[in-house]
Amino acid sequence: MVRSYFIRTFLAALACSLGVTAFAADAPKKDRDPAKFFQKKDANGDGFLTLEEFKTGMPEKAAAKAEGRFKKLDTSGDGKVSLDEFKAGMKDRPKRKE
Repeated sequence: MVRSYFIRTFLAALACSLGVTAFAADAPKKDRDPAKFFQKKDANGDGFLTLEEFKTGMPEKAAAKAEGRFKKLDTSGDGKVSLDEFKAGMKDRPKRKE
């Protein structure tokens, strides 16, 4: 009886973890639309991303590389990235392994 309880608990925990993993794996695929991502990052809604807006929410490791990436996206050199610059820069990026 005790063994049965542990087996059911283990299977339930396994099913939950697989469900969470599957959901997390789907998350990046749903957020592939550059315009939606851009709008989320554009905190003040002015239609441009500043470096600070660009870095918001990034893990430390990514934020450390953000300035270089931002400069590549900012093709006009005005210190901000437009949606068109952002979309063009996303086309040049290699696809993420999933």
